[in-house]
Amino acid sequence: MTLLGARLRSALRTPWWEYQPLSPWARRILITVAGVTIVLDSLFRATSGRPDNIASAVVTTSITLAVALYAWRPPVGTLVMIVVAVVAAVTGVTDTLLAGAVPLGLVAFSCSVPLTVTYAVAWTGWLLASILRPESGFQPLGGIIIAIVGLLSLLIGLAIRQQQERARNLTLQLEATEREIAEQLRHERDLIADELHDIVAHEITIVALHAAVLDRTDDMKTRAQSQTAIREAAVQALTDIRRVLGMVRGEENLSPERVPSADSIEGTVAAVTKELAQAGIAVTAQIPDDVRLPSASLVALVRVIRESSTNVLKHATGARNVHITLRIERGWAHLDFTDDSPPSRTAGLPASGYGIMRLRERFRLFGGSFSSERGAAGWVVSAAIPLES
Repeated sequence: MTLLGARLRSALRTPWWEYQPLSPWARRILITVAGVTIVLDSLFRATSGRPDNIASAVVTTSITLAVALYAWRPPVGTLVMIVVAVVAAVTGVTDTLLAGAVPLGLVAFSCSVPLTVTYAVAWTGWLLASILRPESGFQPLGGIIIAIVGLLSLLIGLAIRQQQERARNLTLQLEATEREIAEQLRHERDLIADELHDIVAHEITIVALHAAVLDRTDDMKTRAQSQTAIREAAVQALTDIRRVLGMVRGEENLSPERVPSADSIEGTVAAVTKELAQAGIAVTAQIPDDVRLPSASLVALVRVIRESSTNVLKHATGARNVHITLRIERGWAHLDFTDDSPPSRTAGLPASGYGIMRLRERFRLFGGSFSSERGAAGWVVSAAIPLES
């Protein structure tokens, strides 16, 4: 009852002039039926041999023309029929009651609930006036039959309207579901692209740089270090690629070697320190003891450290020192990653800018900030993210 009452209140609050337009084929049919009705009614009145009732003819023609108006403006046609019903009730016209009953379904289908109720009340008043007027000669049985016809027409119109509204709601739900699925697919593609970027930009960069070292040096110790770095990076790249393929296939029970351990700031800094040290770059880090960060903030900051260390290897080959600083202040995490690379010194590896772009998007979505620019002494990467959303 509560749901029914809520729907009824919502329907009654519908604007009077709100309507549902008819389809083009329905408009053509409606205009054709109205034209044929006017012609047939005129022929019948001309050949009936009885004195013509001008009021009856006007009422019939007015109702027919009002129905034709539904091809353009259903509320206007309904308003005309309301006026006609009131005039017919006052003047005592009874032989066109059926013509006023049939359009009840059309009104219920296309017009608002308040306007439909108004017309139904006007037509009911017309019917009662015809039955109660002594001189009309209108039989109660005929009134009952016409009332049943009007009620059936009303119920059919309401049923068709309900089905169309249900179909419209289902269409809207389907569109919303399709948008949600598309958004989920886009999110999954972004995740896979991020994973692939991390693999290509990090492990493959290490492989390429140390392969270049092997070409330039005959020192056995240096060559051994580079070979070790290449082997470790290649193994890690293969492991990560298997994990990404598992994501693409939607595997739920991944084997243990495919399940990555949760990164931490300390672990990431240690891994970056080792990788950069193999390239001759010293790393100093200032990280708070026993730092605890929300998962989303942790992932974002870890990606900044990984991306920045990769960019140092790719684009700042003259760097000798890297400094990493993490501060927790007033509910925000601030990360600075700086190097001392000279201008115009790169490793000659291609750059897409994808990693920086994705980091900017990630921090913007979390309400933080991210910047990467060359300062006076080298590249400066600064990131800030709130610890609570």
